[in-house]
Amino acid sequence: MLETQKPKTMVRPFEIRDVSVIQRLTPLAHPLACELVAVDGVNPLREAVRAYLSGGRDHAVVLVARSSHHDLEAFGVMYVLPFVNGEEEGHDGAAHRRAALVLMSPRPQSDALIETWMHLAQEFAVEATRRGVHHIVAEAPETGGEVEALQAAGFAPLIQQDVLKLAASPSLGTLPHVSGLREQTKDDEPFIKALHLRIAPKMTYQAEVSFDLLRATHGPDRGLVVVRDGELLAHVSIRQGRRSYGMRALFRPEVSSIARPVLCHALARLLLRARRPVYLTLRHYQSWLLPVLDELGFVHLSSTVLMVRHTAARVQQPIWSSAVAEHTAIQTTTSASMHLESCTSSGEDTNDVPLSAHDYARTANH
Repeated sequence: MLETQKPKTMVRPFEIRDVSVIQRLTPLAHPLACELVAVDGVNPLREAVRAYLSGGRDHAVVLVARSSHHDLEAFGVMYVLPFVNGEEEGHDGAAHRRAALVLMSPRPQSDALIETWMHLAQEFAVEATRRGVHHIVAEAPETGGEVEALQAAGFAPLIQQDVLKLAASPSLGTLPHVSGLREQTKDDEPFIKALHLRIAPKMTYQAEVSFDLLRATHGPDRGLVVVRDGELLAHVSIRQGRRSYGMRALFRPEVSSIARPVLCHALARLLLRARRPVYLTLRHYQSWLLPVLDELGFVHLSSTVLMVRHTAARVQQPIWSSAVAEHTAIQTTTSASMHLESCTSSGEDTNDVPLSAHDYARTANH
């Protein structure tokens, strides 16, 4: 049982003296928002310096944990998310505010680091509450100490999901006709939400709309829908980031026969624009799509658990304090960006060829 009364490490906001900590630990970090990191990438040092210069008013929150003897160090990054299109603030300006743990480092591979992660996550919750955030989301790998640490900090597992990557451009040939297939429009948004509500398990519906990180951080979807007799049967969303594309696919089970043709149309339109990597996050209840995705060339990268913490009351004292920028220190630093390839689960041999989506479907415990 983890000791929770008194932290053995001090957790505080990033300061310029912590530059070396960020630089040293960034290669050891594991994303807690895999799709977001894959599509946009994240530069922890840049986020830390920007948050420092803003005096705690930036969307990024960067916390550093250090033991009294500096024999244990860790850091984390959290994003306070903007309002999703179509949402409105409540009377207190915070009714729908969310935040996402983006990464923490190093990975919790010992009891001491699991406890440090717990304290970091708890302090992130304090800052999130101060900013009026009601929900914090994190995507933890199924294996490793991340789930244990986040559960000890008050996070609850919500749903399992798989992160896939298009390994090679598929040979699509002549695209088949799909009745009712057309480009998504703004007017489709209520019907897309209704599709999520109909297909997703009731306990996870909130995750489908409220905790879609790409939806919260990028512009409107550029996707396809299938509508027949006034009813929306399928939706494939496409969002473009700085580094790659992010896709989501949602099909009603009774129209499984059109899954491959619709995905072919989506990939054909996507690959005509640019030769960028394509990532797709698939919820557990849509795992029947894995063999179809395998045929199209997707490979399995990681399995994660979507976890959520609901914050309580607003705290009075912020953990941020204003500070004067130390420009000379900033100018002499170097930085590194995080990429999704570090999102493999602990214990995996990253030198091995990734499993195809279909091979993973045969071995995974879905």
